Amino acid sequence: MINSFYSFVTPVKNQENEIYDNIFKLIKKIRKNRSIKNWEIVIIDDGSSDKTFKKLIYLKKKEKRIKIFKNFKNKGKGYSIKRGIKNINVKSNRVVLIDSDIPYYNELSFFLKKLQNNDLVIINRRDKRSKFIIKNNNIYSYLRFFIGNSMNLLFRFLNLTDQKDTQAGLKGFNAKYKKLFKKVKTNGFLFDLEILILFANKGLKPISIPSKYSVSQNSSIKIKFVTFYKIFSDLVTIYINDCKKKYN
Repeated sequence: MINSFYSFVTPVKNQENEIYDNIFKLIKKIRKNRSIKNWEIVIIDDGSSDKTFKKLIYLKKKEKRIKIFKNFKNKGKGYSIKRGIKNINVKSNRVVLIDSDIPYYNELSFFLKKLQNNDLVIINRRDKRSKFIIKNNNIYSYLRFFIGNSMNLLFRFLNLTDQKDTQAGLKGFNAKYKKLFKKVKTNGFLFDLEILILFANKGLKPISIPSKYSVSQNSSIKIKFVTFYKIFSDLVTIYINDCKKKYN
């Protein structure tokens, strides 16, 4: 699909030091893609307590194709993405969900190329060709890797998905499926799992792209009890809804 309108939806929280450079990295990559003539970046500040929103206002002055929204309280990644999708351009026919640290940057060009002619494209960090890069032997990186793998095993044990990676922060889909997001019941990190269940029930099998990846030290995901509680609560909600066929 040549000359598509691409909408990039990015939730952000407390990244005053990185957000300016990260967004312009994304813009640079978009401009290099000749098939993308029309585009926008929809950024949702999810209750930042620093100067992130001020930086976003400055960004918008520099690039008119940026839209910014603010949640005055922290509502969660899922809530922010749903809000962003509600506000994409009506002409959009491809939507890219990308984390604010612009992960998988080296794979992004290939990712966008695949999205031109496919309805659903995701990064698959569990692909045999993917490579996990540990920086400075950081314990946080090892913990995130272990927790991520364990969670996915649980998702598949509960028969919620057959995908070995649901949580990677780069996904793209045909905008005609944006109405599916109205059926998403969770607002947190398991939003990704829930939307992939909805896509699967539409008969959409994702195109998976391998990647080299690491865990960002600026990640907004903190390993705390309250984080695990929210994830477990969302998982129970998703499991009950799936058993009741609410995603069909």
